[in-house]
Amino acid sequence: MQFTRFAHDHPDHPGLFSRHGAVLFLRNAVASSLCFAIDMGLIWVMVSKLGIDKFVSVTLGFVIANALNYVLARIWVFRETDRGLFTGYLYFLGNALVGLAIILAGFALLTGPLDTHYMVARVVVSLCSGTIVFILNATLNFHEV
Repeated sequence: MQFTRFAHDHPDHPGLFSRHGAVLFLRNAVASSLCFAIDMGLIWVMVSKLGIDKFVSVTLGFVIANALNYVLARIWVFRETDRGLFTGYLYFLGNALVGLAIILAGFALLTGPLDTHYMVARVVVSLCSGTIVFILNATLNFHEV
């Protein structure tokens, strides 16, 4: 089964569940993991060492790591895109804001009523958010699947 939502716009791009889609997903996982490690380090420093509110820290860490993630996405993950640099960043940022909303909502649920440690909560919500944002970028932004 292939997800080819934009096949009519770009018939030369295979579906999300193709070999190409799997390669993109794996590259994205590597790039995102690096950025996530930076994000987590920033959150830890801001909360534990600087005393910054955990929601502010999660937001700032996400924004900084997301900028680096865009650079990696352009040069390694979605390198065959026909999307312009500036327009691509606007779409990437829009998709990232969807991801941030998922992260903050899940983070609030896990750290509030479920009383989960903030670092564990951030890891858990990132798995959901990262997958959704990858699909949005692969299909709506970079048109590679």
